[in-house]
Amino acid sequence: MSTRIGIIGAGAIGCVVGGLLTKAGHDVTLIDQWPEHVETMKTRGLKLSGTCGEHLIPVKALHIHEVQGLAAPFDTVFISVKSYDTEWAAQLGLSYLKQPDGVLVDFQNARTRGRSASRSASTTGRIPRGRANSPGSSVTSPPPR
Repeated sequence: MSTRIGIIGAGAIGCVVGGLLTKAGHDVTLIDQWPEHVETMKTRGLKLSGTCGEHLIPVKALHIHEVQGLAAPFDTVFISVKSYDTEWAAQLGLSYLKQPDGVLVDFQNARTRGRSASRSASTTGRIPRGRANSPGSSVTSPPPR
């Protein structure tokens, strides 16, 4: 059985990591609050370009409200959102994380302004086991139709 990975925040960092992990054969679900972006990923796949190369990858993508329909928890959840969304994203990730040994990874850029998934998760007694400062990247819009 493969490790189920959820990535909350399918922006630039989440998409590069999630897309390349999916391309490598991992079971990844991208979760985001931008409706047009999620629909584009669902219907046309995820287009990556730049230093990671040129890729069009079929991915599993969910709108935030669709997470409640998940049948099984994630083994690992990556939190990859802007600092002002960290608290709710960490709580959402913890709600769908396998107990008791699921891993929450704080995967945000260095500009968290004192907010981190580590801090948010510590209020529940669960401490994330990893933190990564990631390289810069950006998403400006879903690809044109």
